[in-house]
Amino acid sequence: MQRPMATLGFAYFLALIIASVVSAKVAMVLAALCFVAFMAGLLIKSIRQNGRIMTVLLAAMAAFSMYTAKDILANRPLQEFDGKRVNLKLQTLDIMGGNNVTAKVIGGDLPKGTRVTLFLSGGDLYPEPYDILTGEFAVFIPIDSQNGQVWGYSKSRGIFLSARPADYYGNGIDIETPQSKPWMYKILQARRFARNTVMSQPGMRDVAGLMIGIAFGFKGDIQAGIGNDFRAIGVSHLLAVSGLHVTVISQAILRLLLFIKIPRRISHLVAVAGVFLFMALTGFQPSILRAGIMSIIFLLGQVFGREPDSLNSLGFSVFAITFVNPFAATDLGLLLSFTSTYGILDIYPQFQKAVTAKLKSSENRLLALVAKPVDSVLLTFAATIPTLPVLLLAFGQISLIAPVSNLLMVFPTSVVTIAVCLAVALYAAEPLRVLTLPLFWVGKVVSRYLVWVANLLASVPYSSVWAHQRYIIFLIPAAIVLIVLGKLMLGRRGMRVMALWSAIALLCGTASYSLFMRGVTEITLVSSGNATAMVFSRGGYTGALIMGEKSSVPGAVYELQRRNVRKVDFLIIPDPDDKTSFYSMEFTKNIRVNCLITGPKGMYSDTVERLEAGGRLSLGQGAINFWNDCHAELNNGWIMIRIGLTRVLISPGGGSASNLPANSRSANLLVITGKPPEHVSTIKAQAAVLNCRPEDYATEIKAIPRVSYPLYNTARKNITFYTRGKGDIKVKGGSAVEYN
Repeated sequence: MQRPMATLGFAYFLALIIASVVSAKVAMVLAALCFVAFMAGLLIKSIRQNGRIMTVLLAAMAAFSMYTAKDILANRPLQEFDGKRVNLKLQTLDIMGGNNVTAKVIGGDLPKGTRVTLFLSGGDLYPEPYDILTGEFAVFIPIDSQNGQVWGYSKSRGIFLSARPADYYGNGIDIETPQSKPWMYKILQARRFARNTVMSQPGMRDVAGLMIGIAFGFKGDIQAGIGNDFRAIGVSHLLAVSGLHVTVISQAILRLLLFIKIPRRISHLVAVAGVFLFMALTGFQPSILRAGIMSIIFLLGQVFGREPDSLNSLGFSVFAITFVNPFAATDLGLLLSFTSTYGILDIYPQFQKAVTAKLKSSENRLLALVAKPVDSVLLTFAATIPTLPVLLLAFGQISLIAPVSNLLMVFPTSVVTIAVCLAVALYAAEPLRVLTLPLFWVGKVVSRYLVWVANLLASVPYSSVWAHQRYIIFLIPAAIVLIVLGKLMLGRRGMRVMALWSAIALLCGTASYSLFMRGVTEITLVSSGNATAMVFSRGGYTGALIMGEKSSVPGAVYELQRRNVRKVDFLIIPDPDDKTSFYSMEFTKNIRVNCLITGPKGMYSDTVERLEAGGRLSLGQGAINFWNDCHAELNNGWIMIRIGLTRVLISPGGGSASNLPANSRSANLLVITGKPPEHVSTIKAQAAVLNCRPEDYATEIKAIPRVSYPLYNTARKNITFYTRGKGDIKVKGGSAVEYN
């Protein structure tokens, strides 16, 4: 069998991805079916002699079994601690950014070895890596692991719980510094040094976060607008340290050593050490592990005079990573790294054979001249096309301009990587720091170019399509699979036929969906802590409402940028006394506002008055009309939005329903901002939503009596409602609260 590790690794990896999006019961059934098929194959000679089929069945059976076992044995027992307070002895492992710390349980009420994300934002706790913290902690399920979300950070790194000190300010938590720390401590210090070196350089504050994000994978310092632009134009993989970075680093080391006449074998071994060090500096992320393993296999093959097969190396690398941690298959960086590498290794050679080779052999000099530029474009296409389904499933959007953006940005990203890595290395030697000035200048200029290109392309109409409709999310990947099968089974004719039918299905689905959704208003409650962030959309028009704590601003901005919305028809800020008003400039910096609708005078009215907006209206002067059949009005801090006959009632944080007139205490949808209002049971509704932080959910839900209508919450994910303005309300994306 040719390329056995490619067959094994790809089948195992694909089965894990399938297991991550189905229930545990379905995964167990699939494992059993693969086992039955494998045993049946042993009895049938033609199948038994087909090593590829038998390998695929065995790999799939193992993957479904491993994923289910890991979920049942390691993940589910820890879910019982959600919302509880426990006594723990933790050892910090890393500083993820800000006050978020990765820690390992070494004693207490949780099983030893359990990894948690520790939040220390309230007080003066500043532990160093490998310090020991002892005390009482509140634990909860990470936000990105809730309700079937599989594309998050936590699970893919073996983290199934988050924790914070039971006392918000960290009182009662003891910190102990061990006398000796492992060798990894030096690596973590080097990571911190690299970050701080770049962030402290003068004159490049606007792009310093992007520079360290590109070079070392620190995403916490990348400005939200830049990250959203990169995602909208399909180049978010450039912010995931992967094959591009490893290739650049390893080749730079090799060429330097060979240039100064170091023996070839020694040069390759030093490059192996350099790759491993870079993997450590970037935190051994799954995407960099994949690239690092492939690079090390290649370099060692050169040392021993063997030429490794790239597809085999790719299969072995993803198998090695996901065998240790099956949940790593859901890491977005690894998925993007794998798919783009597969495109380069498998799709690109076919493009070369079909196009580039013919151009080079052409007797027409003009065609031969354009062979290299065309080859570069084909390489970009080959690397980009396989990543599109991943981006679609992960972010619900697909970039139509990704091939162009990749062509314009991949090489400059390599320049930033080399410049920043070399500058940080030289900065560590104080006498050589003067040499870092031109390197940092190059990194700064090129990074600003990347920001400019990303912003320019993201502003192009239809540069990306927000595919929140489920049929698109599943239809496009299904179409790609059908086209591939058509090519394999019926050749080019089959590929063309499948492509045609897929296009027809997509057009029919889009047309029917648009017809069905005509006149429907979508109301999305964004998960943003103890605050209300609402996004309204209908027929291509969008509006927003923010109130409560400051977290409503980044929550609303992120949701709008995720949809590639750069301008809203209206922004409602009903209470100039809350923190949202104070931080509202962050909204208008990122999203243009046609009309600003505000409440009466308040503490932060001066801030609100300075906001950039095309027009202004005040709720203090009465009801405000918008979108023809909609209007908003303010009543004692409560805001009522009518969409046709549908009524949406939004409470202020900690308000009282007794402040409302009796005829205003009924609504189709009740939205609760943070702390539930007093006398909430006097309000009649078809459905209600509680907006609060995950760690506060267990407490706040107790303040709401058992009601006759379904109650949802945004503690861990967005909730979307639909209405036709006829007094109707339908929900998508959440389950009602089950009272104890």
